[in-house]
Amino acid sequence: MTLEEPNTRTRLLAHAREVYLEGGAAHFSLREVARRVGISAAAVYRHFDSKDALLGAVCEEGFRTFLGYLLRSLGERTPLARLRAAGDLYLRFALENEHDYRVIFMSSVAAIAVGAAKADPAVTSPTFLFLVDRVRECTASGDLREGDPTAMAAGIWAHVHGLSSLRLCGHLASAGDDAAFAFFFRQSMDALLVGLAP
Repeated sequence: MTLEEPNTRTRLLAHAREVYLEGGAAHFSLREVARRVGISAAAVYRHFDSKDALLGAVCEEGFRTFLGYLLRSLGERTPLARLRAAGDLYLRFALENEHDYRVIFMSSVAAIAVGAAKADPAVTSPTFLFLVDRVRECTASGDLREGDPTAMAAGIWAHVHGLSSLRLCGHLASAGDDAAFAFFFRQSMDALLVGLAP
């Protein structure tokens, strides 16, 4: 394999994600990532300037995939249907991309990779702003009560994240398989939205 292979960067990202999930920030090693890819540790620097740059790229890739899921909700006809679909797609992303989900939402790697320059990268990300926009349009349509759309979006995010994370950690197994859990998830989301209705 040569360093110029187009998939080297992709393989670096995939193995970096795995190494991070196995040992966390304290045990993350560019040398181990390089070993798994089959290149020298020095060769990693042909693709990434630093360990933080590599982890940042892992997060960016995860968020890019996640946003692709959320954008599918825009095909729904009404604001409330788009918000509900965004919730369903949040869970679907978590179940279908567990490693990405764990890195970007269940670890500190996003904060480490972004650094202290941004006080709260999660609430300034395009994916969170997408949710804020769904809340705004539901407020405008009368499906949700008036209020701070950022605060309401944060509450919805906490709800869907909590359920998704519990599922990935093996909790709520009594809900059944993934299809049954998705039904349970939708019922819980609908109950939350009833509570946010005017």
